[in-house]
Amino acid sequence: MSEILIDEILDISLQAGVLVLENGGETYRAEETCTKIAKSLGAFDASCFVTPTVLIITVTDKNHNFHTAAQRIQNRNVNLQKISQLNSLALKLESQGTNIDIIQAKKDLSQIKNAPNHNKFMLILMAGLSAFFFSFMFGGSVKESITAFFIGMILRVELIFLDRFNLNSFILSIINGAFISILCALVIMLGFVPATITVMTAVLMQVVPGMAIVNAIRDLIAGDLIAGTARVMDAFMVASGLSVGSVCGVLLFSHVVA
Repeated sequence: MSEILIDEILDISLQAGVLVLENGGETYRAEETCTKIAKSLGAFDASCFVTPTVLIITVTDKNHNFHTAAQRIQNRNVNLQKISQLNSLALKLESQGTNIDIIQAKKDLSQIKNAPNHNKFMLILMAGLSAFFFSFMFGGSVKESITAFFIGMILRVELIFLDRFNLNSFILSIINGAFISILCALVIMLGFVPATITVMTAVLMQVVPGMAIVNAIRDLIAGDLIAGTARVMDAFMVASGLSVGSVCGVLLFSHVVA
């Protein structure tokens, strides 16, 4: 195995694991994807250390020499389609045995990485529908659910706009909480609904870190204590930001109106 080949194995397996983490995958899934791809491409052995903010992989060649690569995780979103494609790629490489084309593997990985995200119109529509049905689930009336539908769509437009600024999750959560509370206060002032507790709760559900909490619990159960604890703290900071932002939005709106 040449040094160039080892570098390619490290690069492909590392980028695959990074993509899993950047798109909402669990710690064990990132580790499994990295090691499975590295071994499939020809590494004698592979091990991986993963936290929500960094991924380190070490592979061993046939001469038992160790080679290590690491990468910092900057962006974290949710795209389950890309995670599914990465799982398929890992299984495909594993099933090919010694007949693997590394150039093709790099092309496949690049296609997954550069694949377009979900259609923005559909994201906005689904955001509105989620708020609509959450409102019903929380006992809201038809009028409250329709109100939640439109506020949910407006919130998604705001999230798409803010995505270009790469804000950290806590600041983004404060902005989201304030934005939602101000919109709900406007709805009351215009007389669409008498109260907006149900509406606000329904809209907030699309920015509540539910998936992060689930992944944190799965990591803790799997024994990934560092990653699990980090995810719990991240979810706590997001929830705190939403609470602070909601209160600030209500106070700001009350002050301006007064």
